[in-house]
Amino acid sequence: MSVKHEMPAGAIAVGYDGGVSSRVALAWATREARVARRAVHLVHMIAWPEDIVVNLAIDEDDDETTAAGVAYVRRHAPDVDVSCETRTGNAAGRLLRLSERASTVVVGGHGHHASRAVLVGATAPQVAAHSRCAVIVVPDEPGDPSDQDGVEDVDRPPRRVAVGIDGSESCSGAIEFAFDRASRISSGLTAVACWWWQEGGAYLAGAEGYGWDPDLHDRELRLVSEQLAGWSEKYPDVDVRTVLVHGNAVSVLTEEADRAELLVLGTRGRGGFAGLLLGSVSLRVMTGAHRPVAIVPSRLGKAPG
Repeated sequence: MSVKHEMPAGAIAVGYDGGVSSRVALAWATREARVARRAVHLVHMIAWPEDIVVNLAIDEDDDETTAAGVAYVRRHAPDVDVSCETRTGNAAGRLLRLSERASTVVVGGHGHHASRAVLVGATAPQVAAHSRCAVIVVPDEPGDPSDQDGVEDVDRPPRRVAVGIDGSESCSGAIEFAFDRASRISSGLTAVACWWWQEGGAYLAGAEGYGWDPDLHDRELRLVSEQLAGWSEKYPDVDVRTVLVHGNAVSVLTEEADRAELLVLGTRGRGGFAGLLLGSVSLRVMTGAHRPVAIVPSRLGKAPG
């Protein structure tokens, strides 16, 4: 069966280098494609040292790495369309270009061959910071690297989806993405907000006697509830739980990620609220969590109503 090499619009683009990390990412993307009824597009980028000039014409049909990935998708999701490409060049740059037409970009937590193939662990932050679509970072999970079928069970029951919120409009994209995914996989949604006292923090409080405001918790809870209200009406099938925690945002969200099917974060947050800013909280959670984390551009979301 022939393989298309042009990515169809709305496909799930996956950074793939044949290593166990990218195979875990591909398994996640395959499961997502089955649920969302989208195509999968494998992107195998081969990097070379800057002081070596290489101009290779690579035939994807002869690339064993890409062929193995295509075979995996066809074996586990025969109804999912799959395409692929093998190129030399910068992985982040290529994935960012594809993000303009993809529905989602999926990358693993680490790369495979350090001298030649994509170092996805270094690529993920660059792609997440500038992508035009949501980026899913899938960390390594226990499994035999030589057993591609053993790295992920695509048919396992889903856990709850979690979303980090801070009351700002910039996280509307993350909220919409989280509700949509929870609805599609018939899962519940846990909305997580955290507050933390810091000197001069306009929104925050801490221990009694250090700027403690007894009404702060209730005010923040109302703010979060109001932000979720429109989405709950749009997705009445999604069971929503709200968790408002006093604690460090990175620690709270990382712990929540490890309990969730997927943790969804925005690229920017509200200043002073331990905001969800890529490069600070989102970046640290993305690199420290043991479960998949989605980074959703703020431009994608618009509150309903």
